[in-house]
Amino acid sequence: MEMQFAKMQILEIGLLILGAYLGGLVAQKLKIGEIVGQILGGMFVGPHFWEWVHNVLLTNTFLGSHPSLGFISNFYTRGGFQTYTQIFESYHFITFLFLGVIAFSLGEELHHDRLKRVGVNATLICIFQGLVTFAFISIGIKLFFWHKFGWLDAFLIGSIGIATAPAITFIVMNKFKIEGNLKNILANIVVLDDIMEVIIFSVFLAVAQSKLGGTHDLSASGLLYKIAKELGLSVLVAIGIFLALKFAFRRREAVDENLHETANPEDRTFLSTVLFNTPTPSVEILLTIIGVVAIGIAWAIHIEAPFLISAVIAGYLIANYHHSSFFDSLKLDNVMTIFNLLFFGMIGVSININSFNRESLLYTAAYFALRTTGKLIGNWTGAKLTRQDPKIVATLPKLMLPQAGMAAVEIVLVASVLRQGNGALIFNTILPALVAFELGGAYITEKTLEKWKNYSVGEKEAFEKAAEKPENALNIQDLLENRIYKFNLKSKEDILHRLTEYAAVQNIITDVHDVYRQILEREELGHVSNSSGIALPHIRLPYLDRVFVLCGVLKNPITWNPEDEYQVDTIFLILTPKHLPNLHIKALQTIGFFCRSSNCRNTLRTLLDDKHNALNPAIPLPVSTN
Repeated sequence: MEMQFAKMQILEIGLLILGAYLGGLVAQKLKIGEIVGQILGGMFVGPHFWEWVHNVLLTNTFLGSHPSLGFISNFYTRGGFQTYTQIFESYHFITFLFLGVIAFSLGEELHHDRLKRVGVNATLICIFQGLVTFAFISIGIKLFFWHKFGWLDAFLIGSIGIATAPAITFIVMNKFKIEGNLKNILANIVVLDDIMEVIIFSVFLAVAQSKLGGTHDLSASGLLYKIAKELGLSVLVAIGIFLALKFAFRRREAVDENLHETANPEDRTFLSTVLFNTPTPSVEILLTIIGVVAIGIAWAIHIEAPFLISAVIAGYLIANYHHSSFFDSLKLDNVMTIFNLLFFGMIGVSININSFNRESLLYTAAYFALRTTGKLIGNWTGAKLTRQDPKIVATLPKLMLPQAGMAAVEIVLVASVLRQGNGALIFNTILPALVAFELGGAYITEKTLEKWKNYSVGEKEAFEKAAEKPENALNIQDLLENRIYKFNLKSKEDILHRLTEYAAVQNIITDVHDVYRQILEREELGHVSNSSGIALPHIRLPYLDRVFVLCGVLKNPITWNPEDEYQVDTIFLILTPKHLPNLHIKALQTIGFFCRSSNCRNTLRTLLDDKHNALNPAIPLPVSTN
């Protein structure tokens, strides 16, 4: 009998892996998202799907009597289905383990240096949009379906709704080569968003467990005491995980990779000596992390502490008080792919087709609408309050709609932990919405970033691809006129401010401070420069009627953008009419074509010398400005 059970276990793990893997491959071909395919692949090998198939056969005389399908009936009548279901249910520990490791990895984003770079604005946007989304979903679910969901159920659904899945967004961003302020703000928000969501979700899940355990009449003070106690226990477990990893792999700076020996032999520990490893990316480190985190979250579950918070705090302690390179092992693609595959496959196994009906899909539609509204309003208002660029205000909310990974993990967790409550109902409510957010979010994200690209990246392409003289090209000397200057300034800000002042001297603009601020904001969205030493800051102004270009030639080149490996010595400040966008692109193409010529800099020097010799008294020309 034991061999029969082992045979079934081996068969099911094989079906799970192949089902999820093949489902992901097909989904990639159909461009509907690999995660969706893995979930569907898991569903097709799961017991709930085959139970549905069996029920269909029972109601269909022809199919039910077909010889080739007789094995399904035999599978049920001889008790095999019960064993099949029992084995798959025993695999649910994968969910807890995977979620614990993911929560631990979030600790890397809580490194003090990273938190400093996040900035106040991104933090405020994240907190505001998270709370707005939570309130919209929780209150809406309770008001609309008060007879079906209690307040704790509504709070759990609301906390899950906070989570965002940024993978799709960043994949499309990389595809369009979008950098700058939008990408930085989005990256910071989604990381803080997931951390905030994990904490809120863990607290409400712990309270829900207590109520199911018989503690129904908690007073406000009793509830606060319970939450404080659970958080305290979570911290203690986190410290235990931290100390285990810290003493297993102590930080060592000098390593001989061939001999696997440290510069200081006394700095070794027994475990690190046995594994011949340091906190650098390796399978050994990954296995040790998984093992220690697994023991930690098992202990947290045993003492009824929120294990997700324990994992996040442990990651925070490792990142700040040991060595952040631990987290690099969690990014080993070939290894982590297996964990992802098993996890999303198990989500599919948990899908019960029979539980989806008109009523549950109504709950799904409400969740979808409430979360969409909360994310759009929360992010738009947060960006507006922090005075982001109007283009970011319009773009950011749409990029926060996708939802998959973290939320998918948590609905399985809820279904497993709250079996005696509304766990299954919450699972069935949110899962279809995740598919919609994954598919619809991918489409909306691509269209949104395509528009952004036309605004912030199209200019760079117009400049760099101007290999031929553009049709109806502008004349470079007409664009520049006598607006060319020689500088000895050493910062981007000083150069832009000086060029803006010269624009005011020539009565092109009136408010130096306002235009200078707009130029800097536009540079943050995405700068245009190249390795030949040319930079093209540009802005469109509503009151201009034609193109104006001011050129600054530097005595010594400077780094225009910290992320670039080249320096810049020639700057063209382009001012164009806002109502004539074609002139904006045409000016970039004209300058791009001009800069590709071999005598570009000679022409600029000639124009500069001519201007210096003319000595126009109306326009002061400092040949060397300090």
